[in-house]
Amino acid sequence: MFAVLKVLATLAVIVIALNRKVKMGNAMLAGSAILFILSEPTLAKLANAALRTATSHSTWEILFALYFVMCLEYQFRTGGIIDGLMATARSLLRSDRVLLAMMPAFLGFLPSLGGAIFSAPLVESASKPYSLSAETKTAINYWFRHIWEYTNPIFTGMLLASQISGLSLNALISHMAWLTVLSAVIGWLLFVSPLKKSQPSGNTAIISDSGSTSYHFLLLATAPIIANFVLVVFLKMPASISMALVVGAMILVLRQSLTDIRAMLLHALDSKLLWGIVGILFFQQVLQQSGAINEIALLLNAVAIPPTVVIGIIAFVAGLLTGTSQGFVAIAFPFIAVMAPGDLTLAMISFVMGTAGQMLSPAHMCLLVTLDYFHADFLKTLRPVFILNIIMIAAAYASIL
Repeated sequence: MFAVLKVLATLAVIVIALNRKVKMGNAMLAGSAILFILSEPTLAKLANAALRTATSHSTWEILFALYFVMCLEYQFRTGGIIDGLMATARSLLRSDRVLLAMMPAFLGFLPSLGGAIFSAPLVESASKPYSLSAETKTAINYWFRHIWEYTNPIFTGMLLASQISGLSLNALISHMAWLTVLSAVIGWLLFVSPLKKSQPSGNTAIISDSGSTSYHFLLLATAPIIANFVLVVFLKMPASISMALVVGAMILVLRQSLTDIRAMLLHALDSKLLWGIVGILFFQQVLQQSGAINEIALLLNAVAIPPTVVIGIIAFVAGLLTGTSQGFVAIAFPFIAVMAPGDLTLAMISFVMGTAGQMLSPAHMCLLVTLDYFHADFLKTLRPVFILNIIMIAAAYASIL
């Protein structure tokens, strides 16, 4: 029980700090300090957590990948690509509502670390005809980027779930495809359907009469994403290297000057954002050193309640603490492999509960990036996300009754 209390205390500190506009990195550091103090603190544990954070290959992979993602965001924004893409999409789709949902959903399908940086400016542009708060724009970008969590075969969480549980990807995706549909539908009904325009759409002047400019912007917007997808998925290239190559290619395509390149490199060196990521990674190491997740998992597993409830709670807590799909899968799915191997229903429940946890987690990097971009309030942003996840959880459990 003490493990539960110390984790709740840790999360309370982080949430309160974020709600008071404390920088993400500092909030996570405060949470790490509380968890460390409550978990039989020793200098060896603290040093080990710091050393693992600093020397882990994944730490530097994440930081460099995100750095180059921000470089590409700069190229998209200053090169007129975002405005051109929005104008082209408006011309083709004739609907700003569709753009609000489609842009983050389209970019969210590709596994790109920090990819919310791509879709956030597009949501900002599509929202101009409407009077939307920073929190609503953040929630729209955040929610629609993650509707593919249950069906995307190239997401790390999905691949890991298949490997641990022994279930095929086809079986998992087929069993959970309806969840992606439900996620998109309820997101549309809550965020998009009620919208009423406060001003007419703009930016249409960007498109030339011949239409050639439209396709030019469409190519400039999609080619870097497709190239990154091919390099990472088919050529198995690290995301940091693939993003560096894409950014380098775009420098040539856009014919950036040395002054502009220097400005881009400085712009991407966002200390607030990068420190926030370091804080998250350090928190995860402290969490691992504390043994809190294992203690909670053992406690819940010992309770005489149905596996769908026990493993569901474990997945939710793991998602809440780690803020990643691979985090909750790595913790919850071994229970499925032992308690109910080959159980698609249990896998689905775990995915829904784990996804709900990670979507509400202050350690979720996409949330961090989007909050920072729109300068939105943490708790106000998560209120509609919380409601939507309650609907997803209720639907998942109702489907097995």
